[in-house]
Amino acid sequence: MKYLVPVLAGLALTACDLEGLQTSASNEPFTPDVSVENIEAHIRFLASDYMGGRDAGSDGYEIAANYVASQMRLLGLEPAGDGENSYFAAVPMQDMRADGEFNQLTFNGQTYGQGDGVVIWANPIHGEAEITGELVFAGYGVSAANRGHDDYADLDVEGKIVVTMNGVPAGFPSEERAHHNSGNTKRAVAAARGAIGMITVNSMTNEQAAGWAEGFASREFTALTSATGASPFDNIQAHATVGTMLGTAFFEGAEMSLEEVRATMSADEPTYPVFDLPHSVTLRQRTLSESFADPNVVGMIRGTDPELADEYVVLTAHLDHIGQVSEFMRGSGGCRSSDEQDGICNGAVDNASGISIMLETARTFLAQGAPRRSVLFVALAAEEKGLLGSEHFARNPTVPADAMVANVNLDMPVIVYDFADVVAFGSDHSNLGPIASRAAARMDIAVSEDPIPEQSLFVRSDHYNFVRVGVPSLFLMTGFASPDPRWDGGEGFMGFLNTYYHRQTDQLDGELEVLFDQGAKFANINYLIAREIADSDETPAWNEDSFFGNMFAAED
Repeated sequence: MKYLVPVLAGLALTACDLEGLQTSASNEPFTPDVSVENIEAHIRFLASDYMGGRDAGSDGYEIAANYVASQMRLLGLEPAGDGENSYFAAVPMQDMRADGEFNQLTFNGQTYGQGDGVVIWANPIHGEAEITGELVFAGYGVSAANRGHDDYADLDVEGKIVVTMNGVPAGFPSEERAHHNSGNTKRAVAAARGAIGMITVNSMTNEQAAGWAEGFASREFTALTSATGASPFDNIQAHATVGTMLGTAFFEGAEMSLEEVRATMSADEPTYPVFDLPHSVTLRQRTLSESFADPNVVGMIRGTDPELADEYVVLTAHLDHIGQVSEFMRGSGGCRSSDEQDGICNGAVDNASGISIMLETARTFLAQGAPRRSVLFVALAAEEKGLLGSEHFARNPTVPADAMVANVNLDMPVIVYDFADVVAFGSDHSNLGPIASRAAARMDIAVSEDPIPEQSLFVRSDHYNFVRVGVPSLFLMTGFASPDPRWDGGEGFMGFLNTYYHRQTDQLDGELEVLFDQGAKFANINYLIAREIADSDETPAWNEDSFFGNMFAAED
């Protein structure tokens, strides 16, 4: 795929120059004043029908990427992509699906095809595999030293197939619960201990398994094409989900039945048994895939301090959205359709707003002069496909990996109401927290606790991939408070989430009113956070009691 920045130079916004920001001539701390008109102009372009919803692999995404690169060039950001004088850093991906006609599970001499009580999933690393292994029940498949819980402590799973239950032990905080409940985390834990396959047992019926096989497992989805660092699929060659019928059979002759295991794990005072199962299983899987690449778009402001310029503060926002309504998604809770709508999911708030704020943050940096540390501005690909652009960049950055010292991520600032507070996810994990509080206070905005911890938002956006490589990160979100009583108490944020999120109505000039002045206000806060990180004497660092810092930070 070619990325032709010069072709789009004519699309540059005439409002996008540096004259809208004046440097401070006094000794007073600089208060940013981002242009509302520039915020609007970026969003209008990126959320226009010409982008077709900016889906991964689409012409619309390519146009959007070229637009962002053109804006970076016009602003004067240095190219920081894969090659010399390039803003593009390719993300190798594949569209893939499970081969339902090939996939099967063999147990006790009987073969079960895809959907016959079992769903065998596509594998991004192993295009085809057939494995046979003894079964080992590993409880929830969780290893959490800080909670004194390790389902693998007394198990030998080398060369075996691990059987786990859905869920996480009781009492884990929401962020840790979301991390440990992730299928990728569970596969990575099993793979690190030498398992070759994984089977998750849930309560689905055979009819539900058939529906999953026909729907989810056969549906095309997107993944990276190769392992970018430690992949949970390096050793796990096949993974499957089985329902109650096969799950019950796996536990026959074991020290506990499936029913007994479920009862003891869900009791008021639960226990978490683990043990060998007296059976072997053969799993066969084939993955059908087609490779493609989309670019992350990367620009840089080089730092001025000789001692700090080789450290990088990484500002990110995802550029992609979910494209157009497919027949599969109609009415399914994804991007919803109606006869009056055009089928395009424009993604004005999610995340044209974040990209516009990132670009205007860059403009403000340049107007005020280069910072001490270098700053990368990265428009990320394929967030909607599973945080793929950030995963690839975090593990394969265009700067030295150990030189990335902080990440500030912008994902879906809900700028549809007058907000009076923000939530700074990650602020309690590193010394970036006080910086966020000071920045918000400068703009007379409060910083609040996570109002919806059950959503586990900290592990659901691009910053999390930087966390996973040990980089302290912040993810800023508009809060629930508003001076307008119509939106106070969460009506603004949750109203967007429940009515417009991932729907065609997340667009301009329709029933949703996007408040560009609130985008500018959010950009002012974002700039102050990034500026202090980039200019601070203090190096970004994890707090000693941070779960994520202790799990992922590289040893000195």
